[in-house]
Amino acid sequence: MNDNKPGSLRRIADGVADNWIARGYLALCAALLLWVAFDTAFVQHEDASLAGVWPVVATFPAGLAVLAGPEEGAAAVASYFVLVPAAAVVNAWLLSAVLRRWRGRTVHA
Repeated sequence: MNDNKPGSLRRIADGVADNWIARGYLALCAALLLWVAFDTAFVQHEDASLAGVWPVVATFPAGLAVLAGPEEGAAAVASYFVLVPAAAVVNAWLLSAVLRRWRGRTVHA
């Protein structure tokens, strides 16, 4: 079976974030990561910047996986930009699952 069709990516995205709330959450997390990348690359700070904390806070509790990664160097940057998006996808999937379950309930009078 060939899953490299354009529709298969759409099916995966719908499985992860099948509602506008989960997609908005993913967009927010992506915007925060872009802000961190811009801040890291172009903004000079006398002291440490707290920009990198906000994506971890936004992806809590799955974002805490970042704390298990390396602390310094290129490996820390790489693991940050892999683990935070992965945490955002996990949280979006959980949010979608909860909303699907909540919508599936019927009210009995």
